[in-house]
Amino acid sequence: VIPCQYDFTFPFNKDGTAEVKRDGKWGYVNKEGVEIVPCKYDDTYPFYIDGTVKVKRDGKWGRVNKEGVEVIPCKYDDTYSFDEDGTAQVKRDDKYGRVNKEGVEVIPCKYDSTFPFNKDGTAKVKRDGKWGYVNKDGVEIIPCIYDAAEYFHDGKAKVELNGKSFRIDKEGKKVKWFL
Repeated sequence: VIPCQYDFTFPFNKDGTAEVKRDGKWGYVNKEGVEIVPCKYDDTYPFYIDGTVKVKRDGKWGRVNKEGVEVIPCKYDDTYSFDEDGTAQVKRDDKYGRVNKEGVEVIPCKYDSTFPFNKDGTAKVKRDGKWGYVNKDGVEIIPCIYDAAEYFHDGKAKVELNGKSFRIDKEGKKVKWFL
């Protein structure tokens, strides 16, 4: 039951939450009618499988969990859901980075594209049409010089440069690949 204190309510979603509007601002309630996301956002999306909802305040996007905590502060031009590695891609000034579940920018917003971290602790990043790699601290360990790049596996990654494919190690040195 949703208390009669809202200007508008959507039906409950499959996850047991409903979007509500009060005084021009959006939030969420649970099936018990408890406001789990306060009505202070200009826009919201439905909760995603990662347990967060995309919210907008003062023209900027963030993400809020079902406890009403802004896990990604509303300071980005866009945000995406969290991936298996526990990071979410964010966009600011037409550049992308990644944020962890504590809201810390682990990859700065200076890339054209970012991918989640692999099990080995590296992530692929793209800048000016070229690929490189960063570590868990967001440090670019291999510069963005490759035309194509795959994830690291057993300490090696397949890359392409000027039409030639080869393998590199985590220092960016060419290595032999044995199956």
